[in-house]
Amino acid sequence: MKRFLTGCTILLILYVVAYDLKIGTLPQTQPVNAEIQTNDKNHTYNYKSYQAGPGDTLISIVEELNTHGGYTISSMIKDFTTLNPGVNPENIQLGKTYKFPLYKKAGR
Repeated sequence: MKRFLTGCTILLILYVVAYDLKIGTLPQTQPVNAEIQTNDKNHTYNYKSYQAGPGDTLISIVEELNTHGGYTISSMIKDFTTLNPGVNPENIQLGKTYKFPLYKKAGR
């Protein structure tokens, strides 16, 4: 009987860990929908405010917002750090809202 309860406990723990890794236990929120244009000294930035969710990275969010391409990783990092001063793009935090660059379609 002791082995059975130990086995059930282990299975329950494994299920909880797998569920947490796959879906997460923090409340899900909808990203903020705000497309805005801002001017820097020599450049106009189009950006969208977006609330980071579980598993989001700079690249995954920019790819989701810009399905047509027209950007490089270095331009993503540069534009993100310009729009979000003092924020390291490698340390995007869950639940915080950041400004992500929008890029025009190539060939326009």
